[in-house]
Amino acid sequence: MPPEMEIVEKPAVAEPKIIEDIVDKGLGDSVVLSGPTEEPLIKIKKMFDRSWGIVEQALKLNEIEITDKNREEGVFYVNFDPDAQTSDGSELFDGMTFSFFNDEYEEAAYKLTVVWRESNTEVNAELAGQTNMDMLNDDEDFGGSVDAGAKLIKKLYKTIRDDLPLD
Repeated sequence: MPPEMEIVEKPAVAEPKIIEDIVDKGLGDSVVLSGPTEEPLIKIKKMFDRSWGIVEQALKLNEIEITDKNREEGVFYVNFDPDAQTSDGSELFDGMTFSFFNDEYEEAAYKLTVVWRESNTEVNAELAGQTNMDMLNDDEDFGGSVDAGAKLIKKLYKTIRDDLPLD
């Protein structure tokens, strides 16, 4: 007669935990801010066609008005007022006292240039119709608009790096 064996229930197989995919938004390390503080530029590690769409998405996400664009020339014309935007991108409607004390910049027209260079697409901003020398010479007349162009580039960079919903 064979020995008696104890019947032991099979141990329950642990269901594998389903780890939710963490969806990163934005390009992260595929976008870099470079250049001098006064005239920064965005370098996107994507081909021109893809970068053009990325810049357009970032403008729309920030609700920056595109007045004209020419893909063949790689140019967007936009109206931008850094004082009309808070850190979360929403417009401020806090009343007249806010505008009297914090209206450091006036809304201005900017030319965003999107250009393919070597292995990156570069994006820079300048006042529409102004050369860099004109802007430096007339900086006081434009209420610090050179700095406002830098604010525009930095805002787009942050959106492209962190917030842009990519497909």
